[in-house]
Amino acid sequence: MRPLFQLGPRLALCAGFVREGTVLCDVGTDHAYLPIWLLKTGKISRALACDIRPGPLETARKDGAKYEAGEGLSFRLSDGLRQVSPEEAEDVVIAGMGGELILRIVEETPWLRDPGKRLVLQPMSSVPELRLGLAEAGFQVLEEEAVIDGGKVYSAFSAAWTDSPVEADPLYPTMGKLRPGGSCVEAYARKVLRELDAQHRGAVHTGDEERAAQLLAEIGRIRETYGIIS
Repeated sequence: MRPLFQLGPRLALCAGFVREGTVLCDVGTDHAYLPIWLLKTGKISRALACDIRPGPLETARKDGAKYEAGEGLSFRLSDGLRQVSPEEAEDVVIAGMGGELILRIVEETPWLRDPGKRLVLQPMSSVPELRLGLAEAGFQVLEEEAVIDGGKVYSAFSAAWTDSPVEADPLYPTMGKLRPGGSCVEAYARKVLRELDAQHRGAVHTGDEERAAQLLAEIGRIRETYGIIS
């Protein structure tokens, strides 16, 4: 039997958010490393690996056979979740995509509006827009962590739909549910501060004093909350 690979830090973080014993759907599966690893380690009962492109899906099939994932792993050519039915997924992972695309997939899938379903999301861009869009659509971020992978810092989080209003503090769009403490969270906060500082310089340059003041206040709140001195 071929030895099982180890997940990189980014995918390992996503794997940690998946619930024990669930049926998984991995959207944009690429090599299917995440569902294969979860199946082979016994954390999930079965998985559906989806991709919009035939090439990556064929690669996923080959990897499934290579690592003897067995009948617990199936494959589906699908744009997002359009070809997936509710009973085929309890936990849905969408990792390595832009935040706006992730939000589109979530918003266009009515059966995700079920408290029993769980989203595990790892956006590569437009993260504040994704967090805000999820809140507006009634999804609560349950827990969030940061990780450094390949010299870059990422955030991943789990979320579920709730029929109650979603409360969000002022730092939620930029920092989500990341709690102060740890080198990865500090690295993430510093990345956000660099982005906000660039926006602040732009606002000053264009003479938008109100926006510049708002950004400066947010920068101060992040520095204070996450203990960023310099």
